[in-house]
Amino acid sequence: MDNPWNNINQPSKDVAARRIDHTHPFDLFWAIDYSGHYLFIFEFSPENNLKKISLPNLVGIQTVYAPANNVIAKDRLILLLNEQNNWELFLSLCNDLVQVTRNSENSSDAFISILGRLDHWQEFLKNIREGILSEEKILGLIGELLFIRNYLIPTFGAGQSIKFWQGPEGFSQDFNVNECAIEVKCQSAAKSSYVKISSAEQLCPQLPEIYLFVATLGKTSPETTNAINLPTLTDQIKGAIKSATSIQMERFMDLLHLVGYIDSDRYLEFSYVLISERMFLVADDFPRICSKDLPRGIANISYSINLSECTKFEKQPDWMRIIK
Repeated sequence: MDNPWNNINQPSKDVAARRIDHTHPFDLFWAIDYSGHYLFIFEFSPENNLKKISLPNLVGIQTVYAPANNVIAKDRLILLLNEQNNWELFLSLCNDLVQVTRNSENSSDAFISILGRLDHWQEFLKNIREGILSEEKILGLIGELLFIRNYLIPTFGAGQSIKFWQGPEGFSQDFNVNECAIEVKCQSAAKSSYVKISSAEQLCPQLPEIYLFVATLGKTSPETTNAINLPTLTDQIKGAIKSATSIQMERFMDLLHLVGYIDSDRYLEFSYVLISERMFLVADDFPRICSKDLPRGIANISYSINLSECTKFEKQPDWMRIIK
């Protein structure tokens, strides 16, 4: 992940700025002030009178609204990062604002969209934990993003695919695709014979059908051709979503935040190659435990399934691209 502020020389006074994207319809800038603080600046002339502006109080980030005056010709919304070592988190926030404003009809709408996203980030920054996700959670998220990239987007398009993704919101299954539930499991090659099921509801939905998708990965380096890691997958999906609505981009970012993920080069250390993919129709005597099978008083169970006993259940939904 490149640090865009590294390309700006620290000024002796005021700020030095560089436009973020010359193809973007609005004036957004990376900037550094004379004290070396990293800034994000949105410069605009509002079409409507912006009254009673209330800026969120972000953890570690100052927000300032500066109306046009005798010194500056346009209104400015300025975000200032308090500590440079948190630049990756700040960059993720800024990139989110760049994306959410790209399709705004005018600068007032863009400003309002930014405020909405900052409200979301306010809550996220209150709850975020230091460090990165555990490798178990990294694998789980990789599995879901692989399924979106390889199977949902080619079939349904990026916007609709993000609508199908419900795992981060606390649902028992990861995806609900046209009345078909899909649970995704991703594991390392060392544990390829077994998958862990975390509840009695996970393989027993109320929908007509449920499938279990299992991806097996082997550890590798980021330089390996076709290496799979979270930064690469999220960038690829964001690229696909650009052709959809800004609402779907916001939803994708919100879902990533719900699982505790923000862009960071530290995730490149967790790079993998895809070894195998298998899909199972969970029906009839497929080995599973449902809530109705539990004696009274037993709750919150988890169990493991031996995939070598499930070969006869291998099947894919009709809409799904063939697993090679």
